[in-house]
Amino acid sequence: ESREVIEQYLSLAGTEINCAGGPTPWRTWLSCEETFKKPGTGWSAGKIVNREKAHGYVFEVPADHKGLVDPVPIKAMGRFEHEAAAVHEPTGIVYMTEDRHHSLFYRYIPDVPGKLIEGGRLQALAIIDQPSFATHNWSSTPDVVRGETLQTQWIDLYDVDSPKNDLRLRGAAAGAATFARGEGLCVAGERFAFTCTIGGLKRLGQVFSYTPSPFEGQPEEADAPGTLELIAEAHEESLLRNADNLVMAPWGDLIVCEDTSDHCGLVGIRPDGSQYQLADNAYSNSELAGICFSPDGQTMFVNVQYPGTTLAITGPFPT
Repeated sequence: ESREVIEQYLSLAGTEINCAGGPTPWRTWLSCEETFKKPGTGWSAGKIVNREKAHGYVFEVPADHKGLVDPVPIKAMGRFEHEAAAVHEPTGIVYMTEDRHHSLFYRYIPDVPGKLIEGGRLQALAIIDQPSFATHNWSSTPDVVRGETLQTQWIDLYDVDSPKNDLRLRGAAAGAATFARGEGLCVAGERFAFTCTIGGLKRLGQVFSYTPSPFEGQPEEADAPGTLELIAEAHEESLLRNADNLVMAPWGDLIVCEDTSDHCGLVGIRPDGSQYQLADNAYSNSELAGICFSPDGQTMFVNVQYPGTTLAITGPFPT
């Protein structure tokens, strides 16, 4: 292969502050707005803009479509400051993170799997027998211990398109667990891994995993609930700093992009929890994002957010 760019084009416009999003098994991409803006005149990137529509939604882009698609918000998936999305292939359930200091971890159960626009139920994760549980670990006595398994349940959310930007507040008041800025989210084998960029005593970040129930989204899941586990928490001596975007590598490790104050890099987390430095951005203080692998696993793509550069990195990678 020549490893040359064959074609590139805009796929979505009319949206604002699109963040990580995520792929679906039915060959589409979910683009998530990390903003909550009302229609009218306001500021964006230091400029005055006139918004005709509200923002804070998820949009779907078919991978095979060439050119721009109509920006149709999937309002049933909730209006909030979205970060990332990942799909449970057996059920079509979509999990989502939220980039706020006291955010929720969401799931969307579509009425028709693979047809998100046709409606569904939005829920928030909660810890069984521990309502409104905070996972932040900001105090000297941690609320969550690494490796501990917490059994979960899901709380129905209502008025999910509220203009008040209060979905997370109402969810937490109803008993949902809160997270310290939920960011990257990916399929990791039978689990879903997601990051909280300011979790931990030093606010240097956490990585959680959610293991779905064998009866995910069904009434029987109450008898065999899904579980939440803290798999990594950064501290002053750890390699990892302010975990953001992440992906599961073809060789089975999580590769985490950093969004920290200096020398953002890529940190690998092995299944046993040990970490290693895979790459370092020695040229700027910009965060790294958008990490993914080519279908054959031979090329790793990653973005340098500023000035806006996409890198294609070839191995050799571990097997």
